[in-house]
Amino acid sequence: MVQPQESLKFKHSDKSLVFADLTPEEYKSVRDYMWAQKELKISHSLLAKPSENYLFLIDLSLPKKADVLHYLDSNGPKPARYASVVVFYGERGYLKEYVVGPLPGPLRHRDVTQAKYNTTELPFTARTVTVGEYAQLFMLLNDVFQRLEIPLRESFGYIPKQRELMPFEGMPRGIKNGDRKTWISFFRDYSGMYIHPVGFEILINHESSNTTNWTVDRLLYNGQYFDTTDEFLSRYKAGSLKKIVFEEIPNYASLKPKNKPSGLGPQQYYLQGKRYSVKNNQVVYLDWSFAFGLSSLTGMRVFDIRFGGDRIAYELSVQEAMSVYGSITPGMMLTKFLDSSIGIGRFAHELVRGIDCPYAATYVDTYRYIDTNVTQRFRNSICVFEHDIGRPLRRHFSDFFHNGFGGMANSALVFRTITAIGNYDYIWDFIFYQSGSVEARVHATGYITSSFKDDGNLKYGHQVAENVLGNIHTHFINFKVDLDIL
Repeated sequence: MVQPQESLKFKHSDKSLVFADLTPEEYKSVRDYMWAQKELKISHSLLAKPSENYLFLIDLSLPKKADVLHYLDSNGPKPARYASVVVFYGERGYLKEYVVGPLPGPLRHRDVTQAKYNTTELPFTARTVTVGEYAQLFMLLNDVFQRLEIPLRESFGYIPKQRELMPFEGMPRGIKNGDRKTWISFFRDYSGMYIHPVGFEILINHESSNTTNWTVDRLLYNGQYFDTTDEFLSRYKAGSLKKIVFEEIPNYASLKPKNKPSGLGPQQYYLQGKRYSVKNNQVVYLDWSFAFGLSSLTGMRVFDIRFGGDRIAYELSVQEAMSVYGSITPGMMLTKFLDSSIGIGRFAHELVRGIDCPYAATYVDTYRYIDTNVTQRFRNSICVFEHDIGRPLRRHFSDFFHNGFGGMANSALVFRTITAIGNYDYIWDFIFYQSGSVEARVHATGYITSSFKDDGNLKYGHQVAENVLGNIHTHFINFKVDLDIL
């Protein structure tokens, strides 16, 4: 492995660890501590039902900025490490947030719900859907599909356990506080399913923590609404509705190349070794140094950003990715995806060498505990690399009075994660330039979400394939920038 050049201007400091994400050992100790609190009655099951108590999230509780600056700049005491813990109390019908620490112990827990949210407990319907709740929802969908097997087969080619229909849920789950009613749209079971809608959507009411109380409140089939599955079945059998007739179609959403790739593109390598170094949770590059982490909820973040030894920013972090849709069909009509509500960093998966990042990049593993019962490792989910910009940082050619040329090659350091949240893949970059500027950049790829083309919905998007509408929508990306200049 090529080592960093000896000419690195700055040395690594273990003080960056004040911002470090929790380690696998720390996640486990916090989980085991919370499980051991008998009065909390927390389930150990990954598939805990909504009626059970479930430890949903463990994440780093960031120390107070004033304490960190005292530690970094004035040799003050190192701030103690704490974890933020969120518990869904299905038995009691509310949510709580705790701070657990100090790490490594002895551990204690403190309820911070009141201090953080100005209420002693959060409404149970405000929680995100867990793996255990999805398992119950899929059981309900399976029952519905068994009842509707004939129309689903004739309309969409549905064959149980052979050719399924894939669900995609709209958010938020209602229009007023306390609602928990989700419109689920269905798509063909293709790779890139998001642009293969079939024109069938159902509304599930899952407000109750008792799953036996869940109901199917409405159905949409080919632009026609039905209040119950019985009404839909009877009208379908009577032929008193506008039917869809199944047709085989090619998968135009496949990512498999249609033609053989035409050779190998340009590659990047470091002739004299890398001009940056990654150690623990700190990057050092030319005049730059910074600490980094990955929040399960909000995504990647960097701290204590210094240029030439001077701090220019205390924090630069992703905060939210929001997309707002318009449509004539209910699955997308009210949809406003707030990705932090289900977790942005949660979906930072392994990066593919040579595609997501250069082959020669430095790759870093991350660990997280969200909607699980065991710490998960995500290999190579952060990458760091120096990248040629393709234009000089500065140059001048003079032929009037002083014949000559002066110029400087231009490259920058890129810190990257990619989060695949449903259909969207967001490429998140923090870029550190030799000029002393920092850029936060996001590029959206993946798939659009789509609706089945019904009468009148061309007002809300463009037709992108037969019977497929690409819905009008807007993206909002939020970053936090805490500048500390001079």
